Formats: sequence, C-alpha cells, structure tokens
Amino acid sequence: MTEPTVTITEAGDVPQPTASEQLIRQASAEVATTDAKGRRIVLRKPGVLAQFRLVEMLGASASNQTYMGMVLPLTFVGSIDGDAVSISTKRELEALIQRLDEGGIMAVAAAVQANFGEQDTEADKEAVKN
Repeated sequence: MTEPTVTITEAGDVPQPTASEQLIRQASAEVATTDAKGRRIVLRKPGVLAQFRLVEMLGASASNQTYMGMVLPLTFVGSIDGDAVSISTKRELEALIQRLDEGGIMAVAAAVQANFGEQDTEADKEAVKN
C-alpha cells in the first residue's frame, strides 16, 4: 500500500489556472441580479444545445431577429427566488415572459449583457490551444 502524496505550496506558489480552466469556469459561472420587484434571478450561460433547442422549439418565429434578440437572454435564467426555471416548450417560454414581466426582462437583459456579453469564439479557441 502506497502512502498518499501531499504537496504543500506557499500562498504565492499557487498555480494559475490554465486558459482552458478559465474558459470552463466562465462557462459554468452563475450571476445573480435583482429586478425592480426585488426578485433574485440567477443566470447561467446556456450550452449551445439549449440554443439549438430554442430555435427548434420556436419554429418559424426563430427567423425573426427581433424576437430572437428578445428571447435569447431569457435562456440564461436558471432560477427566480430559488425556484428553478426550465424552458423546453413555447408555453413555458411564454409563462416565463409573463412571470418576469417588463422589469424582470429588463434586469435579465442588462445582467446578460454586462456579465456574458459578446463572446469572442476565436479568442477562446486560441486560449484553449495555449
């Protein structure tokens, strides 16, 4: 039986995360925002599969850029006041829109833009290579 190995590092010697590890952390990050009604809305970046499912779910409506621009930030909503949110049908999407109302939608859109913003996929690819 081998003894477990323990490595002790000084505070300054803590290894920095690799570019890949940083991207993974960013992808799984959660952000909380509060809307005008005081509701705590937790956001997390949806995976690419969720985006494909959204397009499939919306059908012809997905070709409307204005509508997609309004709906896409809502896919980031993970919970509202601790209640999990799931969007797998158009009816669930519409229920979320109604539940959030204008103030909630504005808070979500602002938080998504501020915390997730435009993604630079080419820079991400280069960071993973390093």
